[in-house]
Amino acid sequence: MNDTPAVRCLFITSIFPPINGGSAVVYENLCRYATQGSAFVLTSKRDYASGKKIENWQEVDEKFPFPVFRIDLLRPLVLQSQSRLHSLWMLIANDIPQKIKILYQTAQIIRTNNVNVVCIGELISGSWLGLMSRLFFGCKVINYIHGEEVTTTTTYLLYGKNRKFYLNQADAIVSVSQFTRQALIDIMNTDPNKIHIIENGVDIHKFFPGNKDNDILQKHKISNKKIIFTVGRLVQRKGIDKTLYALPEIIKSIPNIHYLIGGTGEFRSQLDAIVEELGLHDYVTFTGRIADEDLVKYYQSCDLFLMPNRELADHDTEGFGLVFLEANACEKAVIGGRAGGAVEAVKDNETGILVDGYQKEEIANAVIELLNNDKQRLAMQQEGLKTAQAASWESKSSRFFGLCKNLL
Repeated sequence: MNDTPAVRCLFITSIFPPINGGSAVVYENLCRYATQGSAFVLTSKRDYASGKKIENWQEVDEKFPFPVFRIDLLRPLVLQSQSRLHSLWMLIANDIPQKIKILYQTAQIIRTNNVNVVCIGELISGSWLGLMSRLFFGCKVINYIHGEEVTTTTTYLLYGKNRKFYLNQADAIVSVSQFTRQALIDIMNTDPNKIHIIENGVDIHKFFPGNKDNDILQKHKISNKKIIFTVGRLVQRKGIDKTLYALPEIIKSIPNIHYLIGGTGEFRSQLDAIVEELGLHDYVTFTGRIADEDLVKYYQSCDLFLMPNRELADHDTEGFGLVFLEANACEKAVIGGRAGGAVEAVKDNETGILVDGYQKEEIANAVIELLNNDKQRLAMQQEGLKTAQAASWESKSSRFFGLCKNLL
């Protein structure tokens, strides 16, 4: 007789749809393909980065086949301190009361839904909730690690010891790539026996081959163009700036090229400046945030997907690169950076080409090579499609909840 209780896992994360981001996609799909009644999500009503209310979260939550619980914030907002005394006052008057409120709300959800596993999506800001859940309710604790939260030095400089402590306290750790697993071991001295690799998957029901979308082509005035496409958070490690610097050389060989850039982020102003500097207004379009239901149309409408990611000086880098699999699932060849976990997401010279994300010449050569060589590009498209179809979220979700069951 099997006395193991049914898994009832609560994912705790501030990064969840409709907020964009690879980790948001991961948590959504792990829950979407879980057995009914085994997945729950605790997230916030406000965007931690801006402090503003997240638009349309009610409509998004209603469509999920699993319960999503929203509280105002999952962590106190960072407020600028004017002195040590002011910092102490903010801790007493703001941070501690906020955390008590968050803990109380989390406890209510755990009790009401008989939660027995807590999966923490943000190592620094969420792990304390995991430990409290274990202390008061006996929940098993899993930390889900994507990469940059352990490789980046400056962002977490003051909290390095906390990171190691939290990872040491976890019952299990999920790593999205072999690269991230090795970073956990080398940088955080994590016990290898605690680490379980579950590579990112792709929703093959949502992303699939199709014709170019005429509405998108007309909207951006790019009919009869060769389209290269990047989508993601606009941050420095994605390599979009180097792609812009590579464009003048690409234009010489492919005059009808057009670069579509989807997403929002803090690096946008620098990218705008490069477009202005190089006079690329006729060759570059920033789409802004792409609606979830439209993303597949953008992949289908491009001729080539690229994100020449790189590792920054503070070691910030891609933990995997979910967008490469999404593009492959839409039967597109890809160009990725030879850094971080992207080397596992892109099979070099099979599903795409890996380049040095710091070298505009390599980026230009790869784009020109694939767009001018139909035979090579089509072969990569076919191999990429097969690779994506073998990495469905159903299998990834099954592995994750199998891990939960083993912990129980």
